[in-house]
Amino acid sequence: MLDVLLDLLIEFEPAGLTVLSIDPKGRALLGLADGPLNGLKMSALLSGESLTVLLYQVMPRLASGAPWRGDFDLLRGGASTLHVHAVFSASPATATTPFITLGAIDRTDVTHLLTALSHEQTLLSSLLASIPESVYFKDLHSRFLRVSTAMARKTKSTRPEDLIGLSDFDRFSEEHATQAYRDEQEIIRTGQGIIDFVEKETWPDGHVTWVSSTKLPLRDSSGRIIGTFGISRDITARKRAEEERQQLEIQLNLAQKMESIGRLAAGIAHEVNTPTQFINDNTHFLVDAMRQIGGVIAAYRALRSTAADHAPCQAAAEAARVAEEQGELDYFLEEIPRTLEQTLEGVARIAKIVRSLKEFSHPSSPEKTPADINHAIEVAVNVTRHEWKYVADIQTDLAPDLPQVPCILDEFNQVLLNLIVNAAHAIGDVVGDSGVKGRITLRTHMVGDFVRIDVQDTGTGIPPEAQPRIFQPFFTTKAMGKGTGQGLAMVQTIVVKKHQGRVSFTTEPGAGTTFHVDLPLVPAQIPPSP
Repeated sequence: MLDVLLDLLIEFEPAGLTVLSIDPKGRALLGLADGPLNGLKMSALLSGESLTVLLYQVMPRLASGAPWRGDFDLLRGGASTLHVHAVFSASPATATTPFITLGAIDRTDVTHLLTALSHEQTLLSSLLASIPESVYFKDLHSRFLRVSTAMARKTKSTRPEDLIGLSDFDRFSEEHATQAYRDEQEIIRTGQGIIDFVEKETWPDGHVTWVSSTKLPLRDSSGRIIGTFGISRDITARKRAEEERQQLEIQLNLAQKMESIGRLAAGIAHEVNTPTQFINDNTHFLVDAMRQIGGVIAAYRALRSTAADHAPCQAAAEAARVAEEQGELDYFLEEIPRTLEQTLEGVARIAKIVRSLKEFSHPSSPEKTPADINHAIEVAVNVTRHEWKYVADIQTDLAPDLPQVPCILDEFNQVLLNLIVNAAHAIGDVVGDSGVKGRITLRTHMVGDFVRIDVQDTGTGIPPEAQPRIFQPFFTTKAMGKGTGQGLAMVQTIVVKKHQGRVSFTTEPGAGTTFHVDLPLVPAQIPPSP
């Protein structure tokens, strides 16, 4: 760099040291007027010490074919000294007249420049070491040239220097690195930066962070693009707060809808219950009546049999027998009781569903109260029957000695509803319209101080790439229009945040999934907000 940023350029004869030319900038530095040099000698421009260096160091060096570089002193106006960094070089061998070129930079300017550069470097280093945001400079291939300490810390690097020469592909997941590379290459291609945009950063272990980034083209002193640079501010906490707020709004809307549906369902259940009771009472009446009619018919047949033995009554008895056959009396005597029995079974099932619906839709206390988990499961199975009856059979294995669990029953019912419906959908994706049924198993048992509820299905299982995100709001593996991505997120919120419980799962892709819900018998005490 020092060879091209010259403050002074002198050409002189090697034999007599006669100056041939001095550039205008050099004349000004040396205090020489424009015009002829009039045989000016280099000895007039040099101090005694510098003249000795010229004669006994520089000239022999040039004679060997090599240039000479070093600090040198020139006389300014014959009095003051100009301290320079000098480069002496001999003319090419093809030159008609040999000459020596002296190129020099004012050491005072260099010192000032180096001091300024050092100051700028100190400012930049302090900024990169202290700023909490990730700052990065990249080359044309999106490889890191320099990064801030925060960036190094975020990528689990020991020092910022450890990232030099690496790219996003060496630290982030391929999903994020590919998108970042495309963005940066577009900046390099167009010269247009991207200002204050939100980036989703996915990491190799599956966790996600969010940043607000600004990326711009990196240019050299001539304006040529040589890479990109940017700054990214972590907004993960804000993003999660927004997602939680959205989730709470969705849950609030859902709760309001559920409350309205609950009131409607309770009203419908009440309306259905009255005619159901009529049907049940009337069917029981018909059963009793049919039993009595059967006795009357038996007595009538005995009478008819006796009448057939008396000549005056034989014709009438025969006519009665023919009427019985044509009217299929025996068939009705056999089928009517069976039909009434099936009607009573159907009415009992309707009554059971109505009771479950009334119980499920009845608002519970907003505070945790002891609840019969096994009974809640039985109610949920009845209420969700329409979701699973065509694709699965349900099997329950409920611990008979299970203690009651403190919970908000309405919200726990929502957990059961979501998990059972989720299991039915997973099985439906496997069996389709084949007519074959899968199996949903609901199981309760104790695990330490927790009551565990297992909801097991024989569905599709959860793909490995989806498993780290399964409880994230708005994430779903279901087809468009079939899932909102809120079901399992709501399960986790209700169980973990509101009941201080645990939610986990075991899965085998292609074989099925079991969700484990653990509710504490003694909920943890949450300290009040300050």
